[in-house]
Order: sequence, then structure tokens, then C-alpha cells
Amino acid sequence: MTASLTPLTRTGFTAALRAALRPGATVALGDGVGSLRCLDDGGSVGAALSAAASEVGSVRLVLGWLPAPIDGLDADAFAEVVALMPGWGVRDVLHSSKARFLPTRLGAIPALLADVLRPDVLLTRLARRDGLLQFGTEVSWQRELIGGGTRTLAVTDTSMPAADAGPALDPSSVEVIGTVATGPLQVPQRDPEPIHDALADAVLRLLPEDARIQYGPGQLGTALLRRAQVPLRIDTGLLTDAVVDLDRRGLLAGTPSATYLLGSDSLYDWADGRPILHGLDHTHDLTRLSRGAPLVAVNTAIEIDRYGQINVEGMGDKVIGGIGGHPDYCAAARMSRGGLSIIAVPTQVNGRSPLVERLSRPASTPAHDVDVIVTESGHVDLRAADWSQRRALIAELFTK
Repeated sequence: MTASLTPLTRTGFTAALRAALRPGATVALGDGVGSLRCLDDGGSVGAALSAAASEVGSVRLVLGWLPAPIDGLDADAFAEVVALMPGWGVRDVLHSSKARFLPTRLGAIPALLADVLRPDVLLTRLARRDGLLQFGTEVSWQRELIGGGTRTLAVTDTSMPAADAGPALDPSSVEVIGTVATGPLQVPQRDPEPIHDALADAVLRLLPEDARIQYGPGQLGTALLRRAQVPLRIDTGLLTDAVVDLDRRGLLAGTPSATYLLGSDSLYDWADGRPILHGLDHTHDLTRLSRGAPLVAVNTAIEIDRYGQINVEGMGDKVIGGIGGHPDYCAAARMSRGGLSIIAVPTQVNGRSPLVERLSRPASTPAHDVDVIVTESGHVDLRAADWSQRRALIAELFTK
């Protein structure tokens, strides 16, 4: 590990990249709100990486979950760009003929990166505490890459919280090439609308005692935590600002578990120093999730077909998001004794019903991993229903 505490400029960053990259190499950019974006001199990480890749030639880029675009990133500078989570921050990148996205559940990403997509170089941002290097606002798949011997170029951020639940990183496995003070990306949550409050209230009435809750990053998840009146245990993929309010109200039971943070300084300040974040091998492990206290997965859908198959990616050719952890948590909750896999949706979204005769994209989550569908007008329990009964129950729910 280089003990560099020098503010990182585009010149220094580009030099480090050129020294690490070789023709035919695969480089992975650490994801989440801590993904490298801007250098201390205002230089663009995306532009510098693109320039270095273009000069070296035949470099493949792997992108994980990006909540916002990487300014200056030129997909055409690479041999190919592989996105593991479409939507969010990679929409513009995917317009390039060099870019493609893989349909994969989040829990399968570590296996992909250990095999057919194995990177030669990881670029990441870390926090330093008491001289030790830790992950700050996400762990995701990165710890496994470092542990597997991937060459890692790291930038330490003096404004980054440290919420890593794992041990400090082995200093011999990381090359620190400089520091920045830009902090994580700010993504304030949107306040729920009355429909989200109604859905959250309906879901909360279904929760078994002492359950673990998985929730998503949208308005429904915010409403769920805001409207809770009993303590909740959080075992999820992504923590948002709403968990801070839950804790301030004395309703956060135990230490939450997640692999990403997504929010504002309210969340990042609260998370600093807490052992919250784990790798995907922990947060999305179906065996762990399905054992112990009942797991209730609360998710939504863009489309639901007549049997309960779920599409969360988009409509037709329009990509809105990725498959993500949706099938991981739905399957784990389905297997959890006393748990529930819940899909909560309004009966109308922008004048359109989410219930369709046929999904416009391949199914993200299979019907047999959906236990309950909730709308503002009621819910249906599908656990003991055969295919014809499921079709009848779902149709009745959406015609109430």
C-alpha cells in the first residue's frame, strides 16, 4: 500500500491508470454513492479513465450499481462496457454500441466477477480511520475482488463516512494513489405520497412479530419506516435516510444490515462508525436470509402478470432499472418460516394498471416467489393457491 496522502489530481490519477492498465485488461469501477467521480482539482474521473483506456486500447470496463452518471465517461473509449445494473446512472452509457447490460440478480454478481468478468484492476474509494483502510458507504462485491487478488487502486476520501462491518483491509492488497475530499453522492429521499402511506399501512398490518424487514429505496420504503409504530429489524440491501428517523424514534431494533447507503448527509453522518455494511455474499445470501427470524421482503413492481410474475426492469424497450436484489429477497422471504414475500403496488400508476396480460420484458422475479400482493384496496395471499386460483385472486384484487 502506498502511504500517499497527496490530494489526487487528474495528472496523478491518469498516470496511475496508465501504469496499471494493459491492452485486453478488464477494469471495474467501484459502485454506489462512493463511486469515484471527481478529483480534488475538479478533474473528472470518468474523463481520465476514458482517456487512459483509449490510449492503452482494448480495455473492458465493468460497471456495477451507479445511482448517478459518471461525468465524462466515454463508452466508445473502451473495447466494451458491461453494466451489471441498467438504469439509474448508466442510461446514457447504454446508448453506445460498445455497451451492454447483463440480466443478473445482485446476489450472483460476485460469482460473475470471480469468473467470466474477472477484473484485472479495481478502482475504488475508501475511508481511513486510525490509519486503517475501510469501506465507506458500500461494500457490495468489492471486498471479494480485493480478497481474490484483484489489483486495487484506491483513493481515500477525507469526507467519507466509514460504515464497514468487516475487518480493515489488508494494506498490502491496496495501492492508495491519493486523497480527495469530495464525500459521497447526495441523494435525498422523496417524500411519500398518500398512496404510498396507504400501501405502507397495509403492509405493516401483515408483519409477523419480531420479523426482519427488507425494503427498497423508493417512496414506499420511506413510508414503511416512517409509519412503523413498533420496533423493526432491518436486513436489507440498501439503507436510506428513513432509517435515521426510525432510530431517532426509538424503533430501530438492533444493528441494521445492508451493503449500500443511499441518502444525504443525515444518513452518512449517522452511519459513520457503525458496523452496518457487508458484502453481497452476506446481504444477499439466500441461506442466511431464509433462516432465523422471519424475513419479510417488501418490494414493488412495474408490471405484474395474471399469475404473479414480476417485471422490475422497465416497459418494453424502455429500461428503468435493473433486476437487482428483487429476486434474491423475494426467494429468501418465500423460504423463510413465518416470512412473507410481499409485492405492494398502487392499482394505477400514471393512469396505467401494473396488472398486464403479458409482461413486456422477461420476468425479473418468478410468480412462485411472491406470497402476497398488496394494493390500496386490499391484499391477496397466494401461498396456498394453485395457478388458476392465483389468476382469479389477482384479477379480483385489481378490480376492487
